[in-house]
Amino acid sequence: MMVFFDIDGTLLDHKSAEFSGVELFYQNYHSFFEIDFNEFYSIWCELAEKHFQRYLAKKCSFEEQRIERIKELYLIRNINLSNEEALKVFDYYLFNYESSWKPYDDVIPCLKKLSNLKKGIISNGDLGQQKLKLSKMGISRYFVDIIVAGEFHVAKPCTEIFEIACKRNGEEPEKCFYVGDAIETDIIPCEKIGMKGIWINRGNKTFPNKNIKSILSLEELVNVLYEDMPQLLDY
Repeated sequence: MMVFFDIDGTLLDHKSAEFSGVELFYQNYHSFFEIDFNEFYSIWCELAEKHFQRYLAKKCSFEEQRIERIKELYLIRNINLSNEEALKVFDYYLFNYESSWKPYDDVIPCLKKLSNLKKGIISNGDLGQQKLKLSKMGISRYFVDIIVAGEFHVAKPCTEIFEIACKRNGEEPEKCFYVGDAIETDIIPCEKIGMKGIWINRGNKTFPNKNIKSILSLEELVNVLYEDMPQLLDY
């Protein structure tokens, strides 16, 4: 059996890191944009999501989605940046964003408790960046495999990425778990191929489907795994 994890929002506090990166970016550039921070942050997140989805849909490269979101941001002031200028601007944000990467407090204790279980990553994104996240959080050693959309050109919620992960690791989907923070992207598609989805509901949100197994913290994960597969006690 094997336990797979999502990264952003599950292991990495992405929203907190993104907020810190944008906040420092805004402090440096706010006099140019002449809008308040809340509006700026909202626009930033909108553009980030828009162009990242274009990348996942194979409409642009990982670098191109970075360029395009900055170029569109500058159009607020009717400024047309070159690709090189846009990348330079993005790098300022990127440095601050990466400096803010950290795992949630429950991540390392959980991974240590699951040290005898085979663990992997299934994530949307770029392989290089996702590996860097795991490395900077100090948790790379806990995972035997990393499956990312950028490497296989298929993204969640497509079920194929989950099938690839199981097949590449020689595991039957029915004997695999997937822990993720998004119902539609993580849990529903993984369960379509027979994997057992576990929704980490860090915000304690309500969701009408009572058949979805959920936890509020990774502190609960070990007990949920044991309840589902008592034979884990033999590990």
